[in-house]
Amino acid sequence: MASDETVRDRILDAAQHCLLEAGVGARLHARIAERAGVSRPTVYKYVGDQDAIVQALFYRDIERMIVEAEPVLRTPGSLRDRFVETIVFFVGHARDHALLQKWLHDKPEMILPWLTVYAGPIVEQGVVFVGPYITQAIADGDFPDVNPRVVVEWCTRLVLSLITTPGTIDTSSPDALRAYVGDLLDIGVAARTRQLGS
Repeated sequence: MASDETVRDRILDAAQHCLLEAGVGARLHARIAERAGVSRPTVYKYVGDQDAIVQALFYRDIERMIVEAEPVLRTPGSLRDRFVETIVFFVGHARDHALLQKWLHDKPEMILPWLTVYAGPIVEQGVVFVGPYITQAIADGDFPDVNPRVVVEWCTRLVLSLITTPGTIDTSSPDALRAYVGDLLDIGVAARTRQLGS
């Protein structure tokens, strides 16, 4: 017998396919149930209504993205370079995420709240994921003595802004994005270093 987690993942996989294919609608649960090979009540039991489905997919994909990003952050090199590459990875991952891009294009009112006013859990996941690296770098003398939470929140807000807000930076170009993020990070670190030295 499949575990609850396995059933939920199968339902969410089906939901992602159905949302990509036809978007939200009155028959969403029926389409998900048919594709996942379960009953409609089972879909409701494991993932809830349409808003809950969107939320579940959103947070599941963030968790998966963090797992995929960990090797980037663990790559040997300066913390600055690892930060830049991690931000470039997250933005690139979001740019290539078919369902997120469909939502941003077709239904921004449905997904933007999760990337803005309800983004607190994303910030918290970022703190858990990146915070220890900053703390270690500070202890090693490789990074200014700053509040790691502030740095992570700034990076998270930068990623969310680059994903959701059009600007002058070509986010489809990793090199352009890398230069932009590197410049911003250098400005912030230089300002903090001057502040600590005054």
